[in-house]
Amino acid sequence: MTVASRRARGRKPDPGFTGDLFTPAAAVPAAPASASASGLARARLPMRLPSPRQLWLALELPLLPLVAAAPAHASAGALVIVETEGAARLVSACNAIAARAGIRPGLRLSAAHALAPDLEVREREPLAEARELKRLADWAFGLTSFVSLEPPNRLLLEVQGSLRLFGGAEALLARATAELGAQGHAVALGLAPTARAATWLARASPGTVIASPATLAGSLARLPIAATGWPGEVQEDCARLGVATLGELKRLPREGLARRFEAFVLGDLDEAYGQKAAPRRRHQLPERFRERLELPAELGNTQELAPYCEWLLGKLGEFLRERNSGVARLAFLFQHREGKPTCVLLGRALAAADVEGWRGLLRERLMRVELPAPALALTLRSGAAVPLSGASASLPGFGGREADQEALALLDRLRARLGENAVHGLCLVPEHRPEAAWRAVRPALAVPAGVAGPAMLPELARPLWLLASPEALPVRGGQPRHRGPLVLESGPERIESGWWDGGEVRRDYYVARTAQGARLWIFRERGTRDWFLHGVFG
Repeated sequence: MTVASRRARGRKPDPGFTGDLFTPAAAVPAAPASASASGLARARLPMRLPSPRQLWLALELPLLPLVAAAPAHASAGALVIVETEGAARLVSACNAIAARAGIRPGLRLSAAHALAPDLEVREREPLAEARELKRLADWAFGLTSFVSLEPPNRLLLEVQGSLRLFGGAEALLARATAELGAQGHAVALGLAPTARAATWLARASPGTVIASPATLAGSLARLPIAATGWPGEVQEDCARLGVATLGELKRLPREGLARRFEAFVLGDLDEAYGQKAAPRRRHQLPERFRERLELPAELGNTQELAPYCEWLLGKLGEFLRERNSGVARLAFLFQHREGKPTCVLLGRALAAADVEGWRGLLRERLMRVELPAPALALTLRSGAAVPLSGASASLPGFGGREADQEALALLDRLRARLGENAVHGLCLVPEHRPEAAWRAVRPALAVPAGVAGPAMLPELARPLWLLASPEALPVRGGQPRHRGPLVLESGPERIESGWWDGGEVRRDYYVARTAQGARLWIFRERGTRDWFLHGVFG
């Protein structure tokens, strides 16, 4: 065995090594005596630790109970949110006015009343908090593609791939703080290579950024035990041992810690230092939009309801932009005090995300809606969100896509004004019976897959205008007549079909010309002398 291999075998573990989350630094063998001076210089250079595979941003939201319980109207005075723990009623969150009076979370309600006699008190609403946390998780997809919920008031974002997009960690944290502040939330942030470390930093040292594995252990060592959020019994045991920080706890013998504490203590430590994998459940964005809005008063005029409908459309626009998607159908539900809600449907020929287009259709539709009773609440639901694909614009003067968009906009306006069933397109169906060879479809310029297009039209002559039901023709001398004698130009075309569904036909079709020059499509029932008019050529 060489000297270099013996030295490598006896080397102690690198203190910067953090387990399976980071790639360990490779051992640098000692340079042989014959190495050049430049080779020795290169061997003595400090090794650069690799970048972390993950970088986690923890968002701690202390005002979540306050925002969830009072989202629409801020109190003009001191406001607290309270919850019951045993026989005590404690403050969970408070607004800025209450905080200036000395009220803090965890304070008893009686003490809070002593500090602010005119205190406004509201009960904590866990379900509303869960909805608000989920809404913020949807918002966080504007910063990263991986978001994990940590109830009751925390979000975890994996942002390693987002740093370059937003211009670095500091810029990303500033943007998150500003956008959450605009929504009424205060936030404590922590950024670290592990999710557990980011959570502890956000709790005990907000704003701390640890972007390198080399400084992770040192930064965690300075955090107090209280940063972990462990149960009070565990923190009291640490205090009896004289352990005040994570670094002091980490230096104790592992076997002794395993015997004295429950297994989650060592597990949390290993997760924080990157020595144990800690998978997180990924939050999934909903595929359909649904938003409910309580109206400030009962409104029976659709013009008064229009601003609230447009506000919901703005929320829909945010939902679609986050997903780069569009929808083709919307439903507005107006809830009344009694009876079923009134439903207003909007549809477009193709899935779209532009809010202005939807607003125009909404105005057209509301002009024809009469509510049976005043509305108390309003709900907007969408169809399935469809990913939108980019399209190249045509060169100036060549039309093309712009003309198609104008035609689609016209179709959408006609359907909004005249009704969903008043405007439709036609498509061919593979069926020999003429009355069953077509169906009405949603109007669109493109031919959908599986439907007969222009290249698939039958070569045989077919009129575009079919009668709703065949009309019997008078017969004189064995020849059919229609405002005079008919001259048969071509035929017969025999159609025998439909025996399997009870609509069997056995016909011979002809193209006939009237004395005035009109061309008709007529047929004779096989086995009879009866003639019928079925269509007219243009």
